[in-house]
Amino acid sequence: MEITAGEGTSARCADAGKSAATMSGAAVNRRCSAMALCLSMQRWLLGLSAMVLLAGCANPVAQFYQGMTDVRSKPAYDASARGVQIYTTDDFERDRLRLARKGFFPIGQSTFNAAASSVGEAQVLEHATAIGAHIVLVASRYSHTVTGATPLTIPNSSTSFSSGTATAYGPGGTVQAYGTGTTTTYGSQTVMVPFSVARSDFTMLFFAKNKNLVGISPVPLDDATRQRLQTNIGARVESVVDDSPAFVADILPGDVVLSIDGAPVTENSFWGLIKQHAGRRVNFELDRGGTRLTKDVQIRASY
Repeated sequence: MEITAGEGTSARCADAGKSAATMSGAAVNRRCSAMALCLSMQRWLLGLSAMVLLAGCANPVAQFYQGMTDVRSKPAYDASARGVQIYTTDDFERDRLRLARKGFFPIGQSTFNAAASSVGEAQVLEHATAIGAHIVLVASRYSHTVTGATPLTIPNSSTSFSSGTATAYGPGGTVQAYGTGTTTTYGSQTVMVPFSVARSDFTMLFFAKNKNLVGISPVPLDDATRQRLQTNIGARVESVVDDSPAFVADILPGDVVLSIDGAPVTENSFWGLIKQHAGRRVNFELDRGGTRLTKDVQIRASY
């Protein structure tokens, strides 16, 4: 709803008021009714504009967000990465792994259904900035259209003007009297205002860039790998950050880390062992598709 609609209504109402001063009888009745309708429509338009503005204050991206509220407090957070980049995606898993190679890791997500026109780049940027995210992957898909009609009750009143004269005769001569009066009839009418709103499903994944000690993202072993290895020990390498110590040592995605300097590894123990050996050169025992390998890795001393 554009503001110009309200201005046009104001102008028409003003014209109706000016014309009423020079007319009488039935024409005046119609003008007064039109003027009341104009004023009512103007108030309704202003009210609708206010509701739209208030609705815009609620950011659905923030409202439905789940994850870290401020990743900047984490020791590994890379504050040297500046700004927020927003990208659309048609494959979250593919793009998540691509970002992991560059050192970006998920910190939270926002999933919701909303009017397609109510979600814009500014809202995504606002929330990403608030939580310290560097990259946002966004996907949206049309879900359905909501249609209906909203009742609008408007006053429907009319005012009539009357005038008359009376003549009195007496011994002293005649006397003529003049008089005017108004009669107002109050009422209302309800009209239905149709609406149509296209809605979409939105999914947003937020990423922050992390500094790393070794550059590996470990995940638990799946059942097939446990059966192949005949053990529950080990953590699978999901991704390797470019130019990291693991990258330089030729550790690859899909490798299984079995031990670090002889200590058995699981997904839960991996990071404790990395921090324990920070600043040292250690041996990673790996399984790569059934072949046992040992890689010499220089773990960074600090973030």
